[in-house]
Amino acid sequence: MSQQAHEAVEVKGERASNTNMDSSPRHPHDDVKRETPAVTDAGSCSVYHLIAGVAVGMATIIILTGLLLYLGLFVSWSAAPEVEQASKTSAKELMERLQQCQKERHDLNLMLHTVTQDSRCSVCPVSWLWWKGHCYFFSVGLQESRQWNESAEFCRGHNSSLAVIKDSAEMEFIQGVMRKFPQLPFLWVGLTDSKQEGQWLWWDGTDIQHYMQVTVEWDAGHRDCADLRGGGSLFAAECEAYGPWVCKRAS
Repeated sequence: MSQQAHEAVEVKGERASNTNMDSSPRHPHDDVKRETPAVTDAGSCSVYHLIAGVAVGMATIIILTGLLLYLGLFVSWSAAPEVEQASKTSAKELMERLQQCQKERHDLNLMLHTVTQDSRCSVCPVSWLWWKGHCYFFSVGLQESRQWNESAEFCRGHNSSLAVIKDSAEMEFIQGVMRKFPQLPFLWVGLTDSKQEGQWLWWDGTDIQHYMQVTVEWDAGHRDCADLRGGGSLFAAECEAYGPWVCKRAS
């Protein structure tokens, strides 16, 4: 083989070798490495889109909230005059009714005063107090103090008797009158054990505890008459002692 032919064969061999090297398959990692920047850019875009979407959503909520608040205030401002007007109307009606009631009350008081001044319409004698179907006479400030027997005689002379207290409500009524006179130490009532020592009987002959569970304090042989004091308490006293009294009669 000549020198030129040999050089031609070497050139062909180099070309074939170069051709084989270019046609060999590429390694997968080569493509991945080249595509990695593109993947990174796509992830960043997704995050930006998410942030933008959240921002838009929050802005939308804020705008809607503002609109609702505005509408609420607008409705309130629109309704305020009507509510105020209704309140004024109701207040005016209430004041008119109150004034009417006050006038009727005044007229009724005048009528009652006129009736009570007429002796023909009075259910109790003058200076007597009415309470639940009975008339009561309290001697304090009206009569001089008397002994128990003298007080009982006064009551009999006025178609009544010394008070027989039958329940706690009546006791409270009498106590209420007594509280109006702070200087009033006690009242003679229709209770005595003069017939039998220690056996306390009301004026109508019933035992002391027939109407209420009460007892007489300071009971002793020489104390045969009972008086009523503060707190609804009953005390034994000498019948010859002087004091005010309370009479009771049916109205």
